[in-house]
Amino acid sequence: MFLEISVVVLSIVFLLLAAVSIPFLLQIWKTAKGIAATLHMLNQNLPGILKNLEEITANINKATYTVNTQVEGLSLAVKHVQDTISSIALEMEGLIRADIGIPVFKSLRNIVAVIKGVRVFLNVYRSPHKSQ
Repeated sequence: MFLEISVVVLSIVFLLLAAVSIPFLLQIWKTAKGIAATLHMLNQNLPGILKNLEEITANINKATYTVNTQVEGLSLAVKHVQDTISSIALEMEGLIRADIGIPVFKSLRNIVAVIKGVRVFLNVYRSPHKSQ
Protein backbone atom coordinates (compact mmCIF):
# COMPACT_ATOMS: atom_id res chain seq x y z
CA MET A 1 0.00 0.00 0.00
CA PHE A 2 2.82 2.38 0.78
CA LEU A 3 4.27 1.72 -2.64
CA GLU A 4 0.97 2.45 -4.36
CA ILE A 5 0.55 5.75 -2.50
CA SER A 6 4.10 6.73 -3.38
CA VAL A 7 3.49 5.96 -7.07
CA VAL A 8 0.25 8.00 -7.05
CA VAL A 9 1.95 10.96 -5.33
CA LEU A 10 4.86 10.81 -7.77
CA SER A 11 2.44 10.65 -10.69
CA ILE A 12 0.56 13.69 -9.40
CA VAL A 13 3.86 15.58 -8.92
CA PHE A 14 4.96 14.77 -12.46
CA LEU A 15 1.53 15.77 -13.78
CA LEU A 16 1.69 19.11 -11.94
CA LEU A 17 5.26 19.63 -13.12
CA ALA A 18 4.16 19.01 -16.69
CA ALA A 19 1.16 21.32 -16.30
CA VAL A 20 3.34 24.12 -14.87
CA SER A 21 6.04 23.74 -17.52
CA ILE A 22 3.61 23.99 -20.47
CA PRO A 23 3.44 27.86 -20.43
CA PHE A 24 7.25 28.04 -20.20
CA LEU A 25 7.63 25.65 -23.10
CA LEU A 26 5.11 27.64 -25.16
CA GLN A 27 7.00 30.87 -24.46
CA ILE A 28 10.30 29.24 -25.42
CA TRP A 29 8.68 27.95 -28.62
CA LYS A 30 7.40 31.48 -29.52
CA THR A 31 10.80 32.98 -28.80
CA ALA A 32 12.52 30.36 -30.94
CA LYS A 33 10.05 31.10 -33.74
CA GLY A 34 10.80 34.84 -33.49
CA ILE A 35 14.54 34.19 -33.51
CA ALA A 36 14.14 31.97 -36.57
CA ALA A 37 12.25 34.73 -38.40
CA THR A 38 14.87 37.29 -37.44
CA LEU A 39 17.66 34.96 -38.53
CA HIS A 40 15.91 34.36 -41.86
CA MET A 41 15.49 38.10 -42.45
CA LEU A 42 19.11 38.75 -41.46
CA ASN A 43 20.33 36.04 -43.82
CA GLN A 44 18.39 37.65 -46.66
CA ASN A 45 19.55 41.23 -45.99
CA LEU A 46 23.11 40.55 -44.83
CA PRO A 47 24.68 40.11 -48.29
CA GLY A 48 23.29 43.48 -49.42
CA ILE A 49 24.49 45.15 -46.25
CA LEU A 50 27.96 43.64 -46.64
CA LYS A 51 28.08 44.74 -50.29
CA ASN A 52 27.18 48.31 -49.27
CA LEU A 53 29.87 48.22 -46.59
CA GLU A 54 32.43 47.04 -49.13
CA GLU A 55 31.46 49.87 -51.50
CA ILE A 56 31.65 52.42 -48.71
CA THR A 57 35.06 51.10 -47.67
CA ALA A 58 36.31 51.21 -51.27
CA ASN A 59 35.06 54.80 -51.67
CA ILE A 60 36.70 55.86 -48.42
CA ASN A 61 39.97 54.25 -49.50
CA LYS A 62 39.81 56.06 -52.87
CA ALA A 63 39.04 59.38 -51.18
CA THR A 64 41.87 58.90 -48.70
CA TYR A 65 44.30 58.05 -51.50
CA THR A 66 43.18 61.10 -53.50
CA VAL A 67 43.51 63.41 -50.51
CA ASN A 68 46.96 62.03 -49.68
CA THR A 69 48.08 62.47 -53.29
CA GLN A 70 46.77 66.02 -53.43
CA VAL A 71 48.38 66.92 -50.11
CA GLU A 72 51.72 65.48 -51.23
CA GLY A 73 51.50 67.42 -54.51
CA LEU A 74 50.57 70.61 -52.71
CA SER A 75 53.35 70.09 -50.21
CA LEU A 76 55.84 69.61 -53.03
CA ALA A 77 54.60 72.76 -54.79
CA VAL A 78 54.82 74.79 -51.57
CA LYS A 79 58.35 73.49 -51.00
CA HIS A 80 59.34 74.56 -54.53
CA VAL A 81 57.85 78.01 -53.95
CA GLN A 82 59.66 78.31 -50.62
CA ASP A 83 62.95 77.25 -52.21
CA THR A 84 62.46 79.73 -55.05
CA ILE A 85 61.61 82.57 -52.67
CA SER A 86 64.59 81.71 -50.46
CA SER A 87 66.88 81.66 -53.48
CA ILE A 88 65.55 84.99 -54.76
CA ALA A 89 65.83 86.51 -51.28
CA LEU A 90 69.45 85.39 -50.96
CA GLU A 91 70.31 86.75 -54.41
CA MET A 92 68.54 90.03 -53.69
CA GLU A 93 70.31 90.32 -50.35
CA GLY A 94 73.66 89.80 -52.03
CA LEU A 95 72.84 92.36 -54.74
CA ILE A 96 71.57 94.89 -52.24
CA ARG A 97 74.62 94.50 -50.04
CA ALA A 98 76.96 94.86 -52.99
CA ASP A 99 75.06 97.81 -54.48
CA ILE A 100 74.50 99.63 -51.20
CA GLY A 101 78.00 99.24 -49.85
CA ILE A 102 79.96 100.82 -52.70
CA PRO A 103 77.61 103.54 -54.04
CA VAL A 104 76.68 104.85 -50.62
CA PHE A 105 80.28 105.47 -49.72
CA LYS A 106 81.04 106.90 -53.16
CA SER A 107 77.99 109.14 -52.99
CA LEU A 108 78.84 110.24 -49.47
CA ARG A 109 82.41 111.06 -50.54
CA ASN A 110 81.12 113.01 -53.57
CA ILE A 111 78.65 114.96 -51.45
CA VAL A 112 81.38 115.90 -48.98
CA ALA A 113 83.61 116.99 -51.89
CA VAL A 114 80.81 119.12 -53.39
CA ILE A 115 80.15 120.77 -50.03
CA LYS A 116 83.84 121.59 -49.67
CA GLY A 117 83.93 122.94 -53.22
CA VAL A 118 80.88 125.15 -52.61
CA ARG A 119 82.40 126.43 -49.36
CA VAL A 120 85.68 127.31 -51.08
CA PHE A 121 83.79 129.00 -53.93
CA LEU A 122 81.72 131.05 -51.48
CA ASN A 123 84.81 131.98 -49.49
CA VAL A 124 86.58 133.14 -52.63
CA TYR A 125 83.50 134.92 -53.93
CA ARG A 126 82.95 136.85 -50.68
CA SER A 127 86.53 137.81 -50.17
CA PRO A 128 87.71 141.20 -51.52
CA HIS A 129 89.33 140.96 -54.90
CA LYS A 130 92.81 142.15 -55.30
CA SER A 131 93.30 143.88 -58.54
CA GLN A 132 96.46 143.46 -60.31
